[in-house]
Amino acid sequence: MTVPVVAIFRAKPGHEAKVEELFRSVIAPTHAEEGCITYQLNRDPEDAARFVWTEEWESRELLDRHLNAPHILKLFNEQLPGLIETSEVIALTPVAGMRA
Repeated sequence: MTVPVVAIFRAKPGHEAKVEELFRSVIAPTHAEEGCITYQLNRDPEDAARFVWTEEWESRELLDRHLNAPHILKLFNEQLPGLIETSEVIALTPVAGMRA
């Protein structure tokens, strides 16, 4: 069973452009990771500080591997602290429906 993920981040005022730049920098290496089905950065059109990632992984094990990948650890441990006001990462269990 795949693992969908929604991750919501709010940039601190004045740091929206930098947060977007940093988030964009991890897209290509993440797409190259084993198990990545989708990995999309979104921005709330009514709140420029709110970023929403929508992801899907082949398994929880591969999601965990992603969360420990060097580019993700660098992003969260070195680059984002001080730029993010709030964050929430939610790994979900599919209940119903399927890809269109």
